[in-house]
Amino acid sequence: MKVIIIKNFKEYKVNEIIEVSDGYAKNFLIKNGYAQPINKQTLANLDRVKENIKKDYEEQVKLANDKKQEIEKITLNFTLKANGNIVHGSITTTAIEKELLKHNIKLPKNSIEVVTLNTFGQHYVTIKLHDAVKAMLKIIITENK
Repeated sequence: MKVIIIKNFKEYKVNEIIEVSDGYAKNFLIKNGYAQPINKQTLANLDRVKENIKKDYEEQVKLANDKKQEIEKITLNFTLKANGNIVHGSITTTAIEKELLKHNIKLPKNSIEVVTLNTFGQHYVTIKLHDAVKAMLKIIITENK
């Protein structure tokens, strides 16, 4: 019997069509709400759900690309104290997030590549906005005199 998975279960994914024995489908998968039997209505629902998922994905990628363009226009400036060639302190992801908040850019948790910048000069940090979209943030660190 062919069924449509409606909840993640074992190795099966949501909206996946699988073929299992009639007894397993009726007595376990359908009975416990993991699957639906295939018919015209459930196939139409599956098509509609897949279309909505595709539209949502495209919208998320578009929003991520907009945020990427906004981030890549920004250059963050930081200063660190130094004693000769020895730098005191470092720039962390938390400090970068706080500076971006000043520019009205809020990022999801753990989207900034883990970095600790402790040298002077120009640096680039990767920010993962979406599975398909990454932005490069320019950071300039100068000596505090």
